Amino acid sequence: METFISLVLLFTMYSFLGWLCESIYCSIPEKRFINRGFLNGPFCPVYGFGALLNITALLPASGKLPFPWDFAFLFLGGMILTSALEYATGYLLEKLFHATWWDYSKHRFNLHGRICLHNSLLFGLMSVLLIKVIHPLAAAATAALPYPAAPVLAGGLTVYYFADGIITVTNILQLGGKTRQLQLVLDEIREKTAGVKDLSLYTMEQTLDELSSRAQELKSDSLQNFSRMMDVLKEKADATRLESAESLKEFIQNLINAEIRARISLLRSRQAYLEKIPHIHRRILNAFPQMSSIRSPESFARLKTAAKAAREKVKKQDR
Repeated sequence: METFISLVLLFTMYSFLGWLCESIYCSIPEKRFINRGFLNGPFCPVYGFGALLNITALLPASGKLPFPWDFAFLFLGGMILTSALEYATGYLLEKLFHATWWDYSKHRFNLHGRICLHNSLLFGLMSVLLIKVIHPLAAAATAALPYPAAPVLAGGLTVYYFADGIITVTNILQLGGKTRQLQLVLDEIREKTAGVKDLSLYTMEQTLDELSSRAQELKSDSLQNFSRMMDVLKEKADATRLESAESLKEFIQNLINAEIRARISLLRSRQAYLEKIPHIHRRILNAFPQMSSIRSPESFARLKTAAKAAREKVKKQDR
């Protein structure tokens, strides 16, 4: 029982330190605070597991070799162990959530984009620092906790990790579901508008956005207002590169088609969701800027763009 309590407390310390280092490391170049935690709280569990893995495997051999071989052993051992853990974590996350959470493909000497030499060297240095400096202090701090406080704190943290983990995983799955729904809508709209010459999905969305913003003004129940709608579409003619009146007619026919109207309704739902992305979804997207969907890359990219736009909007309002 004492071992379990000690492990929970040490795991918490190292998860917090990992979150702190990650957040600072990523926030400085972005010039804004980035919560790099996988969980909602200030913790990076992979750092907690990595630290405990290093302590379990390397601490018993620490100090048994002369300097500098002792440090070299800790450096190489820590680099290998933490790199293996990062690779396995990336692989499991891809399989569980059908998304890549980070990508080191642009780094030299990377392996499948999941690990790279630069980070592995940093992990090796951190492993030496962990074994020689941080862990002795952390172990002393946990040992100094009185009996009533230590088990209560460990128990509360365990409950918290389970609760936060369930909430986080549930929201990640919901994000994946929304992404797939949006991709289906985009694919359906693209399929139904495929016959319109030189009309891209992006242009279609722009046109629909303009019509939607003027819906109250147009009131297309009358012939007069239908004519006004035609004027709006004609204004878009240059942007959509409709080459003739026949192309414009074809565009209108597609627009008023019942199935197209259904797709427009879905597109409006898509827009409503993009404008109101839940906070926890935005947090995940901001925490992992290189995250991408394996199954629905296009719609996921749109979610990331919308999340960034929402962040910029809040930033402007705060000025």
